[in-house]
Amino acid sequence: MRYDNQKLWLMLFALLITLVLAACSSDNVAKNQTEKDKRELVVSMGERIPHEFDPKKRWGMYNEARIIHSTLLKKTPDLEVEGDFAKGYTISEDGKQWTFDLHNNFKFSNGDPVTAEDVKFSYETLIEDGKHWDLSFVDKIEIPDKNKVIFYLSEPRSTFWAQLTEVPILPRKHYDENYSQNPIGSGPYMVTQYDKDEQAIFEVNPHWHGKEPYFKKWTWVTLDENTALAAAKSGEVDMIYALPEFADTKIPGWKLFEYESNDVRGLSLPYVKPGEVESADGYPVGNEVTSDAAIRKALNIGLNRQEIVDTVLNGHGAPAYSIVDGMPWWHEETAIEDNRVEEASELLEKAGWKLNKDGIRVKGDTKAQFDLYYPTNDKLRTNVAIVAAEQAKALGITINLIGSNWDEMVTKSHSDSLLYAGGRHHPNQFYTSHDLKLAGHGWTNITFYHNPVVLDYMDKAISSTDLEEANKYWKLAQWDGKEGASVLGDLPNAWLVRINHTYLGDKRINVGKQPIHSHGHDWALLHNIAEWTWDEDAK
Repeated sequence: MRYDNQKLWLMLFALLITLVLAACSSDNVAKNQTEKDKRELVVSMGERIPHEFDPKKRWGMYNEARIIHSTLLKKTPDLEVEGDFAKGYTISEDGKQWTFDLHNNFKFSNGDPVTAEDVKFSYETLIEDGKHWDLSFVDKIEIPDKNKVIFYLSEPRSTFWAQLTEVPILPRKHYDENYSQNPIGSGPYMVTQYDKDEQAIFEVNPHWHGKEPYFKKWTWVTLDENTALAAAKSGEVDMIYALPEFADTKIPGWKLFEYESNDVRGLSLPYVKPGEVESADGYPVGNEVTSDAAIRKALNIGLNRQEIVDTVLNGHGAPAYSIVDGMPWWHEETAIEDNRVEEASELLEKAGWKLNKDGIRVKGDTKAQFDLYYPTNDKLRTNVAIVAAEQAKALGITINLIGSNWDEMVTKSHSDSLLYAGGRHHPNQFYTSHDLKLAGHGWTNITFYHNPVVLDYMDKAISSTDLEEANKYWKLAQWDGKEGASVLGDLPNAWLVRINHTYLGDKRINVGKQPIHSHGHDWALLHNIAEWTWDEDAK
């Protein structure tokens, strides 16, 4: 069949129009998809969802509560304390009565109003549970009217504001043992789907009382660090937690988000000898080697923290000396010079730890060796454990590395060393880590540390109604010139590194003003995701 020129041109023109329209349609789909994507995010901060939205599982302890819940008080990016569900509060002169005036426009994601009864229920639930939250000082809670709640304390507690900024307000009518599967809160987001070990999907709470979040939906996919990096390179996610060894990876259109933290890693060193005390949780207590003060001191002055920062953290961090580094209540003089191998060796010699022919120190029939448990699914802790054990050899101390998991590690926490972590936005963790009354209850004072001088300073800090005065006593508890819970005194840990939290993400994501991060890289960046925005012109 033959076509004349006019017909041919008409056919070509029609074909061209069809192609143009198709291209336009394709561009519009792409444009619409781009617009849609700007309001949705996919992130991966690790291969599990820590704390599973339930305060009985420690949800809220690391500043994540306000993603899906309200709290009585909240912290600003400058770590100042202000009201959340409480629009105002007063503290009695003796520090034992805390009165909160409540807002009346907060609603849970199911539409129910948040009430003073929900506040009372939330705190009493955790007091009764007694496993993770130290609220034993709360004597009673009363509701004088529907928009007011009063906490009566058995003793003054200057750190009470720590729990007040962290404890999630639970719905009294809907909380049960299956709460993790269907959490209901009054925060900016709600969990619309939770598939354990796979993903959690968050969408804007339709009853949120505050400014509407820019991102309407976001999903946390649970991926290990290597898989998350591959997903980032293939464009399947928008933001990932990056191990320090991955932090300098270049991905087109992405950038490194890096934040200082007081998130520390180190060795827990059981403080007492076997058989001296028993634990309420029934786990064995005491270690023949780490209970020797000379061993603990030698490790603290002899290990090379900067080498661990350089090798394990790839420079993304700093040496650590305590669980309060960099905070207003930290005693800066406890930041010592380390890598003093010769001095550490002399200390051990004087304490009776003599080198044998194998290069291992021995005291009587006891070898200077102990087991160090670390979670095998945590690559950073694994690498810190390996380097610390290698360094300890120069001191004549053998550290036997045992890869494990937290279910087993909790049973070993009083008798063996753990590759441990800490760091909070308040001094309460310092208190709970060194008060013997709390030993053997969950993860508080796992070493069974006890020092009457330190306890006296801590009690004065706790009972003070003036924060500046409290900070003075917190510092004295670390070092008063003669003793203290620090590397200068008889610290029951060898804290080694303070990690920077490093993330890789689309450069157009604006994560708002971030505070110094506390322990837990997973929720640390996400804590204010309701304030994140998208900046198309970001460079």
